[in-house]
Amino acid sequence: MVTSEPPVSGSEKREALEAVLNSTTFARSAQLRAFLRYVCERELAGQCEDLTEYQIAVDVLGRRKDFSLAEDSTVRNRAYELRQRLEKYYAQEQPRVAVRIEIPRGGYVPLYTRHQPEAVLAPKVDVPVEETSAEVPARRRLRAWTLAAVALAGLTLGGVSTSLFFGRPHPPAILKEAWGPLAEPGDDLLISIAINLHMMVRPHIAPHKRRYPVPDEIYSLYGPNRPLAPGTPLYMEPAQFSVPLAELAATATLSNARLAFGGSYQILPESEAPVAALRGRNSALIGSGTNSQAAAVLLRSLPLTIDFTEKDQFAVFDQRKPPGQNELFVSQPTGSPVASDLYGLLSVITTADSAGSPRRTVVFSGSGSAGVQAAVEFFCSPARMREMKERFLAAGLGGFPPTYQVVIRAKTAGLRLISYDYVTHEVVQKPVERGR
Repeated sequence: MVTSEPPVSGSEKREALEAVLNSTTFARSAQLRAFLRYVCERELAGQCEDLTEYQIAVDVLGRRKDFSLAEDSTVRNRAYELRQRLEKYYAQEQPRVAVRIEIPRGGYVPLYTRHQPEAVLAPKVDVPVEETSAEVPARRRLRAWTLAAVALAGLTLGGVSTSLFFGRPHPPAILKEAWGPLAEPGDDLLISIAINLHMMVRPHIAPHKRRYPVPDEIYSLYGPNRPLAPGTPLYMEPAQFSVPLAELAATATLSNARLAFGGSYQILPESEAPVAALRGRNSALIGSGTNSQAAAVLLRSLPLTIDFTEKDQFAVFDQRKPPGQNELFVSQPTGSPVASDLYGLLSVITTADSAGSPRRTVVFSGSGSAGVQAAVEFFCSPARMREMKERFLAAGLGGFPPTYQVVIRAKTAGLRLISYDYVTHEVVQKPVERGR
């Protein structure tokens, strides 16, 4: 007899939707939550014909009715983000959920699928006993009750152990393999963040030797979002605690992934966690050689780094080649203050501590903060790590090498990361000699 799973009911669809909307993965993504709720509610109402790119742009993203689909790809970009976020939710936060929501590529109608976790099997009990014909019925009844009791006990204990074991999200095995020592459940990961030097602008800064008056042009930039009484002076002073928004998002992604392995983490500014603090332990550095002394030191012996070109453009450089021939990938400006094509650089470095145990430092660099975020998202993505393993296997490696670098191209809209893709990678066998 051929059987099939029952279709997902309306109540199951609503429960799946509410679980996603209330998840940690979607907590900071109001627009993606609105997108998902809209398409799911239309599907539940039987209005799938309304799920077009144009209708979503108008109803969810607030576009004017006369906007041009040819000139505005926002819906497609958000749909891509939504698929990525759903993949992350089911991989890291709820890997054993019964009903999953998918947004198939090429459309916006949600698809609901059942996900069956491995069944808990009752132990098989065989009791070879010689029985007389008169004892057979009684023996069979006793054996049936015995098997039922054992099965019930097995299911009960299985439920308890499952609850204990799956009380927290468990990342896919590919991430554990890719992270290596970073995934040790009893370890404390040190996350060091490079801090940018910037000028803080505000009124009423107390007089000191590093307080400066701002140029007149700054007043028009300051005023629209901050009430400023006429005649109030503005001052500026150097400050060194600025972290771009994309790098904060990257830090949240990295720390959440670390927690899923069962360990803890500590976040410190680079001023308190310099390169010496990273050595001999599992650590992550969020920063580039352009704003981080630790990154400059750690990347010095690797093939690739992030730096500025002679035209003050961010670029990925090959340090094995001489100047003038070492620019590999240059950020592409589009006329706005932020380039639309940025690059992330993922650098995985494995060494040993004083006891000979492997320890790993990962440097997340980028040509702009969105490039840094792309490197972190890439490293935390099961699908991307699976692709990287396939590349290493195709090259004759047994899996993830101890030390390697990956270049990731990041598409941005303003300051936001929209998408990211693999570009190239380098496997490091020994320290490189810098180009002359």
